[in-house]
Amino acid sequence: MSVEINDELYDKMLEEKERFREELLSMEPEEILDHAWEYTAREDILMAVEHGDMEEGQAKALLSPPSPLADVMKEYRKQEVNNGAILAALEDAAKLHMEPPIYRQSVQHAMEHGEREAYFASRRVFEACGNAIDESVNSHFDGMHLPDSVVRDVLTKYSAERVTLVLARTVQGKEWDLRFSRANREWARTVDTSCIGKEPYYCMATAHPAILDGFISLFRKQVLEKGKAPQAHKKPAKHPQERGDGFEL
Repeated sequence: MSVEINDELYDKMLEEKERFREELLSMEPEEILDHAWEYTAREDILMAVEHGDMEEGQAKALLSPPSPLADVMKEYRKQEVNNGAILAALEDAAKLHMEPPIYRQSVQHAMEHGEREAYFASRRVFEACGNAIDESVNSHFDGMHLPDSVVRDVLTKYSAERVTLVLARTVQGKEWDLRFSRANREWARTVDTSCIGKEPYYCMATAHPAILDGFISLFRKQVLEKGKAPQAHKKPAKHPQERGDGFEL
């Protein structure tokens, strides 16, 4: 990351922390104690920023809101405290300002209500997310395995909900392909991907299905099953069809 950008973000958050400190000093002693952990958390966040472990795009995104430290604190409160929690909160807060929100209405609704740009912005990010998944899978696959970092690399750029929708829609569009595991096909059926639209192929991941299936399994294990991210809207699952001879369709 650019040293100048990192220093600018650090200075902006430091000023915000000092304002919070002045507010604390104006309180009664008992009130100060009630907010002491918040002051300590802000110190920890500043230390993480000072080390410069963020992506440059994330740092730039956090420079745009008036109170980036408060934004990070909001995300930090949602997470269990561990060694990676502060950095994760920084990344999640940055995504709020980097990534356009998922547009959930139809293209017709967008045109009729003056929301054309919001619709196409969301569509462009869906497409870029599918491409990012392909790039990460292809660059990390060693011929036999996918490392855990293959998922993290995508999540530094796109929200877990958007990744969920792209992966689920990819499997839904290739339901016939048995290189996707039964478990992942059943999971995909439970995800409501209607917000992607009636022409979903623009955002579907195109990596080799057998390798992509491994990515989906890692993603579900690392993110969805551990409750690290909000789930995409669910719909009732339909079990895969099976032939009478036991062959899975």
